Order: sequence, then C-alpha cells, then structure tokens
Amino acid sequence: MVGQIWPAGQIGANVDGAMAPGIFYEYEASDVFCVYGQGLFANFNDGGLKTTDTTVGIKAHLVYYDKLAPFVLVGAGLYFVKLATSSPTEIASKTVFGFHLGAGADLDITERFLIGLQFDVHSLFAGTAITASTKRVEISGRETGFFLRGGVRF
Repeated sequence: MVGQIWPAGQIGANVDGAMAPGIFYEYEASDVFCVYGQGLFANFNDGGLKTTDTTVGIKAHLVYYDKLAPFVLVGAGLYFVKLATSSPTEIASKTVFGFHLGAGADLDITERFLIGLQFDVHSLFAGTAITASTKRVEISGRETGFFLRGGVRF
C-alpha cells in the first residue's frame, strides 16, 4: 500500500503531509471478518518527524457488490515516533500506544489479485520523551491517511 499521511496535534505542529509506503496482511476468518496487520513508515519534513506505525485489528466487510467489498477496520498498535525539537535541535524518541480506525473498499481483479482504497485515522496516546539534554517533549496527536492498496491472495 502507498498513500498520503497528514499528522495533527502535537506531532503535527509545523509538519506537512508526506507520502508513506506500507504493507498489510489479512487472514480471512469468514466471508465477513478477517484479522489484519499493517505497517506504515513516514518521514515528514526532511526528518523533522519520522513515524513507524504497526497496527493489528479486525476488518469487517459490510456488503458485497459483485466484486466490490466495502469494509471498516478497528484496531490498536504501537507507534514509534522520532520528533526533532528546536533550540537546540535534538531528537525526541518515544514508542506510544494508540488505536486505529479505517474504512475503504476492495475490488477483486481476479480470484488472486485485488486493489482498493483505504482511509485511516491513527490516534496516538500521549507520552513524554526525554532528549539527550533532559528536555521533556510531549508526544501525542493523530495521523490521517488515504491509501491505495494492492494485494495477492494465497
């Protein structure tokens, strides 16, 4: 998967959106539900903010229209955040917990291949990172993303 991520909240201060590559895996437990895992990496503003998002959860297909299947996601994950501070410039690094909500649709091209679109909201719980000079930095916020997905079933 590949898409655009826009940070907000404390981690989004003075940071623009960025393109983010990702990977996902889904295990279908039934025609409606599947378990998913997803990882995303984003590098904002030439290293001013770097995030690696790892989430797991449940995906539910709402209905099937021929080969089109809209879905919703709900899950939780670990978010590895590196945030550059100003005066003096240092890196604050913290791993925080958060939750993930999403919606989208998959289109079956063949029995094995699919493409789709996905909209995500990742909400990071607050945490405090301490830099090398013992400066305390608040790590909290939210990431919103829109992704193009492609997959192979096996």
